[in-house]
Amino acid sequence: MLRLLLILFSAWFLAGNARAVEPPQAEPGAHDPTLLIRGDRWFVFTTGPGLQRLSSSDQGMTWHRLAPVFTQPPAWWAEAVPEHRGLDVWAPKLFEHRGRVWVLYSISTFGKNRSAIGLASSDRPDGEWRDEGRVVQSVASDRFNAIDPDLFVDRDGRLWLSYGSFWDGLRLTELSADTLRPVGDTRFIAQRKAGLEAPTLVRRGEWVYLFASYDLCCRGADSTYNVHVGRARSVAGPFVDRDGRDLMDGGGTPVLVGGARWKGPGHQDVVLDASGDWLVHHAYDSTHGGKPHLRLKRLRWSDDGWPVPLQEE
Repeated sequence: MLRLLLILFSAWFLAGNARAVEPPQAEPGAHDPTLLIRGDRWFVFTTGPGLQRLSSSDQGMTWHRLAPVFTQPPAWWAEAVPEHRGLDVWAPKLFEHRGRVWVLYSISTFGKNRSAIGLASSDRPDGEWRDEGRVVQSVASDRFNAIDPDLFVDRDGRLWLSYGSFWDGLRLTELSADTLRPVGDTRFIAQRKAGLEAPTLVRRGEWVYLFASYDLCCRGADSTYNVHVGRARSVAGPFVDRDGRDLMDGGGTPVLVGGARWKGPGHQDVVLDASGDWLVHHAYDSTHGGKPHLRLKRLRWSDDGWPVPLQEE
């Protein structure tokens, strides 16, 4: 009886406290990562069943995988995206707001724009999460795809949601600080005839930078993903690259491209922190069947304020 009680207690403790469910890894499997730094604890959430969570206590040198955010799909998922199945959750964005931790996430099916961006919150990244409902939705008749959300807080305290994948490009809308729901107009901020998705907005000094993933993901070692950037004086744009080309007309300055081993780096998040500026992304390992893995790089800047280009190994 004592042994049975110990087994039951261990199972409860691991589930309830979101302890690591696999040994630490230097380059864990991951797709579409987002990074939140809280002092010595780093957290990465990624695409995967129930929304995958990783935790690091050594500044990203090794990672433990935690229990997923969702164990049951919220009821609204089936109404918003009828073809969605199970707990397949994409492209999260972690952020802090008014004393809580929040995550935006995507519900969709591959290659279609019947999609929705949802919201969940918790008192801590490794705690229990509650669903906060739908934020934005797209349907087949729309010119956009409501996936790949990013949350940007400007220095005036206003909150901005950018999102988009293929179709007519990347979109921007302001969010209410009270409800975290769209207010005002929504506009396109980047367009390109070829692949374009996964916006990330950050402010550095007087410039707002728009990072985005170009070309094609999700093809293993044949993926052609790469990261480009433009900048503007305001979050509303216009965003232009280093040569003055507008991102609404296919512009973009290269930031990160693939190498001999790591192919198709992309779906980036950018974190400007006291520990340094970080570019977090996934890339496909050509030496291990083209599987996607978590990758982190120091982001450095030129004298005239552009990210110094990087290349994978």
